[in-house]
Amino acid sequence: MNQESLSKLSNEELLKKYTAAKTMVWLLAIVLTGVLLFFIYVSIQDGLTPLLAVPLALSAIIPANVKNMNILKKEMDSRK
Repeated sequence: MNQESLSKLSNEELLKKYTAAKTMVWLLAIVLTGVLLFFIYVSIQDGLTPLLAVPLALSAIIPANVKNMNILKKEMDSRK
């Protein structure tokens, strides 16, 4: 996220973006954990399945969103 574009946003917009990013990180983490556990269960029942790679590959999105959250939080803290 560009620092210039963040400086143009109001405090309410920053808070809204931060809350949305935080919600998405939590939802994605919960869904990916559930999917991983389900695919592990399926693998135990029917044998190893390549579907185990899907939640592991999609989990790479979480650190990017956490980085975005930290940038938003830093900008909000700098305005206080």
